[in-house]
Amino acid sequence: MESGAAGAPAPGAPVQPNGACGWRCPEHSERLAELFCHRCGRCVCTLCPVLGAHRGHPVGLAQEEAARVQKLIQDCVECLATKKQQHADSIAHLEDAGERLKAYADSSKDWLTQKFTELRLLLDEEEVLAKKFIDKNTQLTLQVYREQAESCRKQIEAMDDFSTRVWVISLEPNPVQLLQAYIANKSEMGQQMRPSELSHPVPLSFEPVKNFFKEFMGAIQDTLQTPMDTRLKENVNCQLSGSSSTKPGTLWKTSSSPERSLFLKCETREWGKGVGWEQRRRDRK
Repeated sequence: MESGAAGAPAPGAPVQPNGACGWRCPEHSERLAELFCHRCGRCVCTLCPVLGAHRGHPVGLAQEEAARVQKLIQDCVECLATKKQQHADSIAHLEDAGERLKAYADSSKDWLTQKFTELRLLLDEEEVLAKKFIDKNTQLTLQVYREQAESCRKQIEAMDDFSTRVWVISLEPNPVQLLQAYIANKSEMGQQMRPSELSHPVPLSFEPVKNFFKEFMGAIQDTLQTPMDTRLKENVNCQLSGSSSTKPGTLWKTSSSPERSLFLKCETREWGKGVGWEQRRRDRK
């Protein structure tokens, strides 16, 4: 008995197939590994849950477990495809917002140029400062857009890589190897199947600068001694626009909203066994 135990494969180690007889149990090498132990995450023979190390553990047929895992992998691949499209949409929104912001910045600077022409002798230096203010906030915002878009691209690359890996796992014909590969990637698969956040650019307004210079001419000599940031903060009209206090590059973060059927699949599958959808929704609150 001792020698037989020493010659058997270590628990959890891959058991090599014995010709046409199929995969053997790591504890009882003379028996086929036809069952899957849910507690230990291993394939075992029919003797293990009765007399072996897996006695009393919940078990099921390895073929059925493999079919269930293949379905989970399919759902994961669908979630990855949905998230990839959402990130691609975020990139498009960011790039479009960047283009519109640059156009808006240019139009705002043109407006400033027209007003400063009337006060060129006194306002040459102030015009430069005002344009730099716009350029600074524009560049800060565009930098955030570029960084967020690059982050989305990297996430897409990571999802492509993981999608390929789980797809290869789903094609594994041997149920034992498929289950072992699934267990190794189960945690990452659960993370990837969570809904992702979408990025919504918050409009950056240059209306405070325009409104300020409408009243600027009457008090120009007094106000030029105060830095522009201070003047904008102290002037009531500069605060009329709701986005005047928005930090350059601000983004709205929202949870994605995939189709309800796919969303429910991702939420109610294996991750968190025994915890219903309603319970998890209450836990989030």
